[in-house]
Amino acid sequence: MKKMTGVAVASLLVLTGCAKQQPVHSLVTPPTADEQSAAQTSPEQQGTPFVASAPAQPATASLGDDRSSNIQQCRKELDAMRLYSQASFDSYQAEFQKIGAQTNKYLQIKDSIGADINDLVMPRYQFQIRELCFRIKTRLSQLIIRQAG
Repeated sequence: MKKMTGVAVASLLVLTGCAKQQPVHSLVTPPTADEQSAAQTSPEQQGTPFVASAPAQPATASLGDDRSSNIQQCRKELDAMRLYSQASFDSYQAEFQKIGAQTNKYLQIKDSIGADINDLVMPRYQFQIRELCFRIKTRLSQLIIRQAG
């Protein structure tokens, strides 16, 4: 009975985070051709994996910041998992690094391939990290609840 309650609480906690996401509506005008070409020639940020550099616009910057903060939160949760299960941490850490390496490799060539290919590929990389972070959050919740019970 305790396990079922714990799993239900963990599921509820994880799902409440998904329910609060609201769509973003931008009122910012698109950049001019000069701004776009300047943004495309800027170097990628090496310190922030998974996040492509974006033109300096408030709406776009906040969207990139949201992704970056989500990845940072995911990383903190992965680090916290180490306290509860070293084996789980090692497994998720290896997967996190693998996805990071694949994504960074793609980001290096992103500007040299066509928009049609980018439109197909980018959602896949974004899905991989979101799905991994969801599994990390779920596993960490299970470990914490197991210890509390």
